[in-house]
Amino acid sequence: MKLYKYRPLSDFLFKELFYQEIYFASYLELNDPLDLSARIEFTPNNEKQIGYLLWFLFKTTLKNGVNIPYSELDRQNNKLLIEFNNNEELRNKFKASIYNQLIALKVDQDFISISDLEIILEKEASELTFKIDVAKFKSELQRLTKKFLENSCVTCFSETNNDFLMWSHYASKHSGICLEFTLENNGLFPYKHTSKRELNNEAYLERTSEWHIDEIIFWDRIKKVNYQTSQPFINFYDFSPVFDNEDDCDLIGLSKSWTHGFAYELENVFSTKTLPWKYENEWRAIEVNFGDIQEPEERIRHYPIECLSSIYFGLRTPESTKKRIYKIFKSHKKEIQYFDSFPTEGREIVFDNWEYY
Repeated sequence: MKLYKYRPLSDFLFKELFYQEIYFASYLELNDPLDLSARIEFTPNNEKQIGYLLWFLFKTTLKNGVNIPYSELDRQNNKLLIEFNNNEELRNKFKASIYNQLIALKVDQDFISISDLEIILEKEASELTFKIDVAKFKSELQRLTKKFLENSCVTCFSETNNDFLMWSHYASKHSGICLEFTLENNGLFPYKHTSKRELNNEAYLERTSEWHIDEIIFWDRIKKVNYQTSQPFINFYDFSPVFDNEDDCDLIGLSKSWTHGFAYELENVFSTKTLPWKYENEWRAIEVNFGDIQEPEERIRHYPIECLSSIYFGLRTPESTKKRIYKIFKSHKKEIQYFDSFPTEGREIVFDNWEYY
């Protein structure tokens, strides 16, 4: 299996090649504003699920006086809300009304947005003896969505290396390069992890000393992008354990089996794009992050040099750049094939061998 990665011409390019770096981009670094994001959909599977919606709504409405001015009106509103929540008959009637309106909406539309839900909640809230803070509910949900979705990162590949537009968009208008990776395990990409160097003060003080550093090669999933007419979404109720466990160490570290399902579902969402991008024939390595946002240097991975098989130069790649790249891999004693690009009358580019002189 061969996959290709377009790289722009910059000072970072030579460092990436020298150290076999592969960079995982964040949400804000991608050129598609819908990438690494997902709409939240509010269609319930049953009336019982509305119970979590109410819990989230009431939780964000209650005022606790922490960092927020707390008045007598807030105290009274809290009291009425708690009394309502403890009244099973009233709570179930409220829950059933919201459920029925959501199901009625589903008859005429495929997607129930937070704006649709907001209209229903505002209408229902007008019949209550206390006020519901729908705006706070909405802002809190948006905050959590932003944290859990936009903190993830991705690195992108393509099945093709000869598309004229891809060279224009992702390789500095044909001045960059395209890397060819030959993957021995289909659907998996290899990474190299170098362990910490062993501490040896006596050896360090010698003029010449031998050190031992372990390297681990591991293969991880890489997913073929699915293209569809609409932007993907996740269901609010299915993801309620994520929204409700923001600081759970198991979720952040994906260290328990219950956390993995949410990560896999987000991987599927992040490997889905709308039809205008279909020409890219993209594959993606995705890292789901339920913790804090990572700095750029924390999103650098390393690949074993053995999987890099060829480098393609663009129509405008400077000759000095070609020679510099050749010298990098010569210093690593790595045999790589190099190719020059040539235009055709159509959209495709053709290649011929390039040799260092």
